[in-house]
Amino acid sequence: MVENAEKAIHFHEYFNIVRNRLWVIFTIFILTVASGAYVTEEVIPKTYTASSEIQISHEGKSDAASFSGVTNPNMPVDQIEFQADYQKMQSPDILQPIISDLKLDEKWAKQFKMKQERLSPLEALNYMKGILTFDPVRGTNIITITATSQVPEDAAAIANAVAQRYRAVRELAMDEKNQRAIESLQAQIQQQQSVVDDKRALVDKLREQAHVDKVEIAPDRNGVEREEADLEARKHDLLDAKEQLDARTVLMKQVINLPDEEFITTLVGEHESDDDISRLRDEAFQKQSDIDNLLKDGFEVNHPRVQALKSELERMQSQIAGLIAGKRRAMGVEVDMAASRVTLLQDEVNTLTDKLREDQQAFLEPYYEAKDDLAKQQSMLDAFNIHLTELQADKSLLESPVTIVALAQPPEHPSAPKVGLYMIASVAAGLFMGICVAFLIEYLDTSVKTMADAESLLGLPVLTVIPNKGGPMPMTQDAARLPHAEGYRILRAKLDLKVQNGIGPSLSILSGGPGEGKSTTLYNLAIVCAQAGQSVILVDCDLRRPTLHDLVNLPNDRGLSNYLRGECEAIECIQQTALPKLHLLAAGDMPISEIGVLAGDKIRVMLEDLKQRYDLVLVDSPPVLGISDGSIIAREVDYVILVIQHRRYPREISLRAKRAIEEVHGNCVGMVLNSVSVKSDDSYYYYSNYGNYYRKADGSKKRKTANKAKANGNGNHVAAATSPSRKKDLQSEEF
Repeated sequence: MVENAEKAIHFHEYFNIVRNRLWVIFTIFILTVASGAYVTEEVIPKTYTASSEIQISHEGKSDAASFSGVTNPNMPVDQIEFQADYQKMQSPDILQPIISDLKLDEKWAKQFKMKQERLSPLEALNYMKGILTFDPVRGTNIITITATSQVPEDAAAIANAVAQRYRAVRELAMDEKNQRAIESLQAQIQQQQSVVDDKRALVDKLREQAHVDKVEIAPDRNGVEREEADLEARKHDLLDAKEQLDARTVLMKQVINLPDEEFITTLVGEHESDDDISRLRDEAFQKQSDIDNLLKDGFEVNHPRVQALKSELERMQSQIAGLIAGKRRAMGVEVDMAASRVTLLQDEVNTLTDKLREDQQAFLEPYYEAKDDLAKQQSMLDAFNIHLTELQADKSLLESPVTIVALAQPPEHPSAPKVGLYMIASVAAGLFMGICVAFLIEYLDTSVKTMADAESLLGLPVLTVIPNKGGPMPMTQDAARLPHAEGYRILRAKLDLKVQNGIGPSLSILSGGPGEGKSTTLYNLAIVCAQAGQSVILVDCDLRRPTLHDLVNLPNDRGLSNYLRGECEAIECIQQTALPKLHLLAAGDMPISEIGVLAGDKIRVMLEDLKQRYDLVLVDSPPVLGISDGSIIAREVDYVILVIQHRRYPREISLRAKRAIEEVHGNCVGMVLNSVSVKSDDSYYYYSNYGNYYRKADGSKKRKTANKAKANGNGNHVAAATSPSRKKDLQSEEF
């Protein structure tokens, strides 16, 4: 419970600091927010963002049975393909022509206020990469191209130019690939045409030798249909086996010496990929992405998380390499198996052929074989021609691999700076800085803040607390009801200044520095003592800056200075004030050349005489620090009270003032905290209730008086309440 109470007290103190320094916090808050608004609107350059969208259709790969590649726009875009597109879009072939066409190097040189007319190609290319971002739309093959610039039109132009340039490059690459496929097919057709011509010449030659036109051949070819069917079946199987062997041999020769990455890519295109390899490649790519993201986020290369991911990546790459090596060996085994099957089928065909030849006429068999071979070669030539015709027809009908989904439009509003975010940051920074400065000022403020501070610093009790509004108390009977007066009555009660053996006590109120309210405090104490029936005399010993005569509205032509010069007795210079029990010994007119004539002996004699004549002698003096008069008075009076103005001077001033009094053996009985902000400092809560208590009492009395006057029909009380003296009292009650 004690710990909770202490925490609550500390929090309350922090709250009081914020409340007391609210003007500082508010000023810094306004300045910070205004500065943030100015920087956001005037200093930070505005940037605009524009985005275009393209749809990418990746090309399919050709298999061993096809003769050229054909585009497959329905294939989805995976991460590997997107990374390839990402790198291509940032290549110099794409960006450098855009920089030249739009003259961006010149614009950026002017924007950066550089001496040269344009940026170097490398600088322009690097800056171009920095203002471009490429983001795939999840679940689609659409890529968003975003460009940033300080000019809205440039942002839109750059984004659109990248999309259009990339489409043109991809279309050109597709056209070149199709043209290469057509040229390759045309070369194959020419070669096949030569084969067909040779086969036709052989058939013609065999026809002449065998006199086929003169020989009658039965439709069933002498009843050997079954053997021919078996032979044709085996030949067909042999042809298929040779095609498979050729396809696997060609594929193995093309890919066996390729690097691992190209090896796998080629197999994927040929539909020969291994599921385990594909899965491990995807996982390895994900690990590499995680490593890149960690490095972008600021992780070091040697960070444990990065090292762990690298270890897993190396393990996966090792597994992939092993699987690829196994795949290479498997391809060799498959080629060997296909070759063995071709050999076996060839032996069967040879056996069947020999047997069939024995059953056929020896002179007709070569002819029929040559004729069949010619038909097969002619069929292959026809297939080549048909495929060439299809390629030439489809070339003009092929769709572009890149489709522009949406073109960028010049943005109307800047994307940066984020005004809302910056203003929120300015508000937060203003509050934080204001509170920090308030606490810093409070920390640097070494003045007395609380009664506990004063008592622990000086070792003296705080006799009373005087609020910080009001001023000198008016010398009327109504002054007793002012809330301001209660502090002085508390002071009088605590001092208990009584006449003993016919001699009244003498008392002086001192301060360490000017302006702490010692003269006002002395005057108000005299008022409450005189109102209590004590005969009081005010002695103004502040010969340099006398003020008591102004407070009681009396002249200062004669006084203490005349007594010190020996011109008269002090009793002759005493003046009567408006209060019957209050008298004044003014300072008098002291020439500057005679400042410092205050002598302890004369003051002592004067005070002894006055103490026999009055119940209380109150002596005003200059500040005790820097002026010797205060020390002299402190030594000669019976009691000394130290006045400390709340939050005015450093604590060292009050401490030195106390030491100065102690050095002359003055009897310092306590302190008065003056001009205290009772509403802002909760430690003075009870002192702040004086006003409420007296206002309620005074308001109740006014209502009773008004009701009585209304009942009697007499307006004298109202006239009295609005008399000039009463008006002065009411004005002073604002304290």
